[in-house]
Amino acid sequence: MASSRFPSSAFSHRGASVLVLAVLTFLPGCRDQTQKPPPPPDTSRTALLGAAGACVLTTAREFLTAAGTLEEKTAALAAGPEAGTRDAARTAYHHAMDVWQQLEVMQVGPAAPRGQPGGAEVRDNVYSWPLINRCAIEEQLVAKGYESESFASSLVTRRGLFALEYLLFYEGADTACPASSPVVSGGTWAALSAEERAARKRDYAAVVAADVRRRALQLVEAWEADKGGYVRTLETAGTGSTVYPTVQLGMNALSDALFYVEREVKDMKLARPLGLRDCSSDSCPELLESAFAGRSKANVRANLVGFRRIFEGCGASYEGAGFDDVLEAAGAGALAVKLKERAVAAQAAVEAIGEPDLLEAIYQDKASVRALYDSLKGMTDVLKTEWVSVLDLELPQTLEGDND
Repeated sequence: MASSRFPSSAFSHRGASVLVLAVLTFLPGCRDQTQKPPPPPDTSRTALLGAAGACVLTTAREFLTAAGTLEEKTAALAAGPEAGTRDAARTAYHHAMDVWQQLEVMQVGPAAPRGQPGGAEVRDNVYSWPLINRCAIEEQLVAKGYESESFASSLVTRRGLFALEYLLFYEGADTACPASSPVVSGGTWAALSAEERAARKRDYAAVVAADVRRRALQLVEAWEADKGGYVRTLETAGTGSTVYPTVQLGMNALSDALFYVEREVKDMKLARPLGLRDCSSDSCPELLESAFAGRSKANVRANLVGFRRIFEGCGASYEGAGFDDVLEAAGAGALAVKLKERAVAAQAAVEAIGEPDLLEAIYQDKASVRALYDSLKGMTDVLKTEWVSVLDLELPQTLEGDND
């Protein structure tokens, strides 16, 4: 006699119904009514790549205009050496460097070294610092190497904005060349009269300024949409770009460029002159970036402007798409705020230095320069840790293993 309350046929029918219902609940079509729609795609990264490329192009165009003025004023100095033309050439140099130092933090693609994606080394041909050689410039003065047709392909230490700074601003009669240099051992440097040396400097400067303008045009055309088109190359990372097959590769290229504030600004422009590294005494002011034009402070100021134009946006008040928007989209708005606050603090630390340049400040108020270093370190420490971690970025190879 069966002990079940239901007939076996009824039980089988009910069990089958339960089984069918259980299977249906796991089918995709049956879950649509209970599942939330997927979140919208994160477009902040693509927007950043497009905005950053446009920012580089805008800044490169600004530099091309400044380089054109510099070429004009330097040529006028060579043609008519007097106080007015000299001052005009120097003013044009300062303006061009104010713009170029922003581009120093935007070394993506054509400006980057050839080992980097899309790299064409335009930057080193415009400004090779810290690869500099004053003696090489002075040897060119003696030999008149700047008159050679092959001068444009000569070593970068003989050309560019550093050479131009020396030629326009340094008025000393000494040479940095060692006794083994032919210009010293052969007596050819000493044989130059003050007038002849000054005349050659003016002619040399005019040649260098013209070369800088040509390089500036090369950079602009590399980025322009109807020329080299690199603005499109960066913008289409991950969606057709042959240089950046993924969006992340484009992001890493921008990230590597921003780390200029860690490696070159913090460590080289500040730590070395302060005596914190690569210096065997309490300070090494001779290691400052701008030895002749006295604009080491102005260069750091412009570097921070360039950083914020990519990190926050390229607008006059740093509005527009930037890395801060990518952090917001990733749910890391607090980190975006922290980095912006620290960038502003670093800028304030520059302005808090009362002396015209870092050279005077190191002698008269070293603590203010150290305060700038500490403030900048507070920003770059976050870049090297939280920022790269949240956005899954890679540190530049030159920083791997750097705990400073």
